[in-house]
Amino acid sequence: MSQRLRVAYSKVLLQFRIVKAISDRELRLRAAKGVLGVATLVLEPLALTATFMGLRLLTGAKAGHLNPVLELSLGFVPFFMFSDIAIKTFGGVAKNSRLYYYRRIRPLDTVLGEAFITIQVYGVLMLALVVATSLWDWNFSLEKTGLNALLFIMCGVVGVGVGLNTLIIGHRLPIVAWLMKLTVRRVLLFTSCVFFPISFIPDQFRIWVLWNPLAHGIELMRHTINPAYPIPGVSVSYFVFSTIVLLFFSFLIYGNNEDLLLSDEA
Repeated sequence: MSQRLRVAYSKVLLQFRIVKAISDRELRLRAAKGVLGVATLVLEPLALTATFMGLRLLTGAKAGHLNPVLELSLGFVPFFMFSDIAIKTFGGVAKNSRLYYYRRIRPLDTVLGEAFITIQVYGVLMLALVVATSLWDWNFSLEKTGLNALLFIMCGVVGVGVGLNTLIIGHRLPIVAWLMKLTVRRVLLFTSCVFFPISFIPDQFRIWVLWNPLAHGIELMRHTINPAYPIPGVSVSYFVFSTIVLLFFSFLIYGNNEDLLLSDEA
């Protein structure tokens, strides 16, 4: 049994190194374009987040249980990270097709590599916004920092699951990929508690919003900052369970259709 565990551990470690190498390769490709190429990794999500946050603040976001900037940051940053990972999955496999000549590198590795660097970039942005608003209010909440970070990463994992499922199904039904690209930032943006807390949504609509795992993840992140922040109907168990199930089915579908992706890129 111990021998099997060591073999499994070595395989997981090797897989992590491959994903990390692909992520580093993407960073080096950006660096080859100069300082601006690396800067756009952070500036693009920062500009997108700042634009939507500015519009929301101008339309009357008010301080409640959280600083309005912090509350919106905990909504927009994880959501745009999720959508970036999901959308980049569609083009990432084709973009890295030359890497598949190496037997150890598979399309899944490039998807995870892209997701890894995206989570890092948005993680830095999230940390900067949390620290900045904490300094402004001079109110630091460090009790559940680890849980907050875990919830943030899980939002990225949801993006991997959605992206993989749509990638495979979209190869067989291209209209599915087209619809996902069209709606991921238009429909889910308004059903993920990004703009408004779950407590503001009327009961008759709340039950539908709570089907969205991202709504749970985002509201739980806000709750970890201030335990007094109300989260009616939000469940840690549901968020964890739905994330695991989504990832399981995405890996299952991918495993049965990997040859389809490789044949397209041959």
